[in-house]
Amino acid sequence: MRKLLPALALMLSANVYASDFDLKATMKQMKVEFKQAAEATEIVRMQAAVDNLSDLVEQSKRGDYPPEKFDLYFEGFTKLSQALDAVDAKLEQGDLDAAKQELRQVDALREEYHDKRNPSIWSKLFG
Repeated sequence: MRKLLPALALMLSANVYASDFDLKATMKQMKVEFKQAAEATEIVRMQAAVDNLSDLVEQSKRGDYPPEKFDLYFEGFTKLSQALDAVDAKLEQGDLDAAKQELRQVDALREEYHDKRNPSIWSKLFG
């Protein structure tokens, strides 16, 4: 029993530590994947980047966020998933140009939700 408790405590602390989510690092990786998708000249390469980006968005949905920002983050990640699904649909149709057009919506969402997450002093003052 004495050996079991420290082992159990170690396992639990490892699980808590393993579930720690680094949004900043994930966002940096999203930027890399987005850039690869935008610069892709082949459907296969763009598909790989979009798949990786979708996986990162799904991981982000499961992050632990402050209660006052949770709804905003979840809404943004949900819209991002939908936009990536639209990109994916164009890729499955074999239309690289249309997929790149859909990818612009992903970038627009990035700008919109980054502004909502960190509003400027002017928008705070004047709405």
